[in-house]
Amino acid sequence: MLIPVILSGGAGTRLWPVSREGRPKPFMRMTDGGSLLGKTYSRALPCLGVSEVLTITNRDYYFQSKDVWQAETDASLPLRFLLEPVARNTAPAILLGALMLCAEHGAEAVILLLAADHLIQDVPAFVADVARADTWPRPAIW
Repeated sequence: MLIPVILSGGAGTRLWPVSREGRPKPFMRMTDGGSLLGKTYSRALPCLGVSEVLTITNRDYYFQSKDVWQAETDASLPLRFLLEPVARNTAPAILLGALMLCAEHGAEAVILLLAADHLIQDVPAFVADVARADTWPRPAIW
């Protein structure tokens, strides 16, 4: 079982004025019309063993994220959200997502952690790299 966990949020300050608080990097439109978040969803879906997708974002971006999922993917997989009431940066978001998925699916679930503001254009190479990484030995869970 492979569960993509997509981190999507941010204050929208680094690429101002293109990226703003109400529309940060993950929602920016690229030259092809797609968003970085949509490209992240589409990049995760062809990976083998994907059973669901978890998006960690804040309450303000929930509806925008859901709209991107519906508009830019044709996935029949469940999309779930973990909403942060207050931004606390990357590490706490990852920890909460990992704890939630471990509690629900057990220690055998594998998380594919993805940032929604990255652009990876060679999707077949990405999918191949994820498959190769999934064959590495896993550490023992304490």
